[in-house]
Amino acid sequence: MWAKMNEQRKNVMTLAGYTTSFVVPSFGFLLLGAFMTSIVPSYWGKCIQCVATLTATRAQLAEALIGLGVSSVLAGLFTGIRGSLFWIGGCRANYNIRVKLHRSLLLQEAAFFDTNETGYLLSRLNSDVNKIGQVISYHINVVLRQFAQFVFGSVYLLRISPRLSMYTFSGILLVALLSAIYGDLARDLAEKVQDTFADATAVAETSFTMSETIRAFDGVDIESDKFESAQFSALELEEVQAWAYGSHKFLSDTLQSVLQVALLVACWTVGKAGGLAATDLTTFMFYTGFVLESSNEVGDQWAKIQQAVGASSSVFDLIKRVPAIHDPIPMDGTNNGADDAVETKSESIGISTQRPVIAMKDVTLEYDAMDRPALSGVTTNIYSGDRVALVGRSGSGKSSMLRTMLRFYDPSSGVIELDGEDLRSLTRSETASHVSLVEQEPHVFPMSLMENVLYGIDKDDIDPETGEAVYNARWRTLVSNCLNLAGLDVSPGNGLGLDLDTRIGEGGRSLSGGQRQRVAIARATIREPQVLLLDEPTAALDSESEKKVVQSLRTAMKQTKSMVMVTHRLGVIRSLDVNRVIVLDKGKIVEEGHPEDLLKDKSSVYAGLAKEQGITQLDDLEHRVTHASS
Repeated sequence: MWAKMNEQRKNVMTLAGYTTSFVVPSFGFLLLGAFMTSIVPSYWGKCIQCVATLTATRAQLAEALIGLGVSSVLAGLFTGIRGSLFWIGGCRANYNIRVKLHRSLLLQEAAFFDTNETGYLLSRLNSDVNKIGQVISYHINVVLRQFAQFVFGSVYLLRISPRLSMYTFSGILLVALLSAIYGDLARDLAEKVQDTFADATAVAETSFTMSETIRAFDGVDIESDKFESAQFSALELEEVQAWAYGSHKFLSDTLQSVLQVALLVACWTVGKAGGLAATDLTTFMFYTGFVLESSNEVGDQWAKIQQAVGASSSVFDLIKRVPAIHDPIPMDGTNNGADDAVETKSESIGISTQRPVIAMKDVTLEYDAMDRPALSGVTTNIYSGDRVALVGRSGSGKSSMLRTMLRFYDPSSGVIELDGEDLRSLTRSETASHVSLVEQEPHVFPMSLMENVLYGIDKDDIDPETGEAVYNARWRTLVSNCLNLAGLDVSPGNGLGLDLDTRIGEGGRSLSGGQRQRVAIARATIREPQVLLLDEPTAALDSESEKKVVQSLRTAMKQTKSMVMVTHRLGVIRSLDVNRVIVLDKGKIVEEGHPEDLLKDKSSVYAGLAKEQGITQLDDLEHRVTHASS
C-alpha cells in the first residue's frame, strides 16, 4: 500500500513539468515568506511589551513597530510571489499531464476503446487532471508553506522554553496522527467518487451523441434515470466524505483546544515558579498559536492531497498503460537510434509485382466479447493490381479481416505482411503511408475541406524549401484536383456553396452522406496508397449517391495499385472491376476466385448470395448499379 502511495505522489511531481529554474525560485520565495511570517509574532511580542510596561522609550517602540511593519510587508510580498509561482506550476502540471494522457489514449489499441466509454475517458482527461493541478497550485503550496512556518516557529519555541515546547510537540503529534488516518480514508473515498463521476459523464456523453435516437424511441426517461442513478451514487459517497471531514475537524479542533488549555496551565505554573518572564510567556503563547495553526493547516491540506492522489490514480494508470499494439519504437518519442532504423525500414518497402502486397498467413483473430474467433486460419495473398471484394453474411469476418490489414487489431495467431514485412515490425506512419481506408460512415473533422483531405499528411515532405504562399497554392491545387476526381466540385460557382476553405461542422452534418464519402475518398487517395481499403463504401447511400460514389471510386482506384473492398451489395463488384472475390463464413474463407467463375458454379456460396439479390450473371452486377435509380 505504501509503495503504491509513494509511486502516485512521485507521479504528481514528475509530471508537473517543473524546470530547475522554476523550482528554485518557487521554494526560495516559499522559505523567505515563511521565515518573515514567523518573525512577525516576535515583533508583536515586543510591541505589546512596550505598550504594556509603559517603561519603553519612544525609540524602542519605534524599532518594534518598524520591525513589525517591514517583516509584515516582506512576508506579504514573498507570499504573493510564491503563490503566483505555484499557481503557474499547477497550470503547467495540468498542461503536461493532460497532454501526456491524451497522447497515451490516442496510442491505445482499438480494443481498448471497445471496453472504455468516451465519456469515461473525457472525465479522466478533464476533472481528474484538474484535481492534480490543484495539488500543485494550492495544496502542496500550502503544506510546504505551513510546514516551513511550523519549523521556524518551533525554533522560537525551543529558544524560549524547551520544556514547554515538548508539551506542545506531544499534542501536535496526536493531531498529526489523526490527520494521517483521515487522509487515508479521504484518498480511498476520493478514488471511488471520481470513478462514479466518470460513469455519470459516460452516460451523459452517450445521451448527447445519441439524442435523436433517444427521442425517436422515447428513451428520455430511461437515460435520465441512468444519469440520476450514477449521480446519486456519487452523492452518497460525497456525503460520506462530508461526515468524515466533519468528524476529523471536530476531533482535531477539540484536541488543539485541550492542548492550548493545558499549555496555559503549564505556562502559569512555570511563570509562577519564576521560570520565565512575563514577556517570554506572552511571546511563547503567540508562537504556540502560530505553530498550532500551521500544524492544523498541514493536516487539512495533507488530507486534500490524499484525496487528489486517490482521484488521480486512474489518470496515471492510463498514462502508463502500454498499448497492446504499438510501434517498434519508444512511446515517448525519444530517438535512441530508432529513427535511423525506421527510415531504413520505410525505404525497404516498395511494392513488388513478384510478392504479395498483403499476405495473411494462418491468421486467427479473437475478440474478448465473442465466443468464437472473428477470423479462423485465414490465409490469402493480395497482389499488386488486384481488385478484391470480401463478401459474406453479417458477422462472417469481413470487416475484421480489413481492420487487421491496417493493424487496428493484432491477430491472436498467424502473421500479416505488407510487402514481405510483418506489420508488427512497421510503425503507424509506415502503414498509413502505404494503406488507406474509406469507411462505411466516414468521419470528418470540424475543420475546412482542405484540412480534412490533408489530414495526417506531413506537408513538409513535398517541398521544405518552398515559401509559404507558393507552398500553399500547390497544396490547394492538389487538394482541389483530388476532390474533383472524387466527384466533389469545389471550383468557384459550383452551386453547392463549397470551396476548400468551407468549414465542416461537428460530425460533418453540413455535408450529405455522399459528400462525406467523397471527402473520405479524396483523403484516402491523395496519399497515392499502394493499397486502398473500402469498408462498405456505398452501404449507407441512396441509389443516386451510390452511382456517384462508385464513379468516384473508379477514378480514385487509378491512383492505387491494389484495392480490397468489403461489400454486401454485390452490384458494385462489376462496376469497380473486381477480379477476385473472397467469400467468408464464420471467420473462415470458404470460397475464393473470379466473380464470373463463382457465379457460374450454381452450388457456390457466392452464387447463393448473388441469387438473393436477384443477380444470376456477371452483367447483372453492373446493371444493379447502372440502373439503380431507374
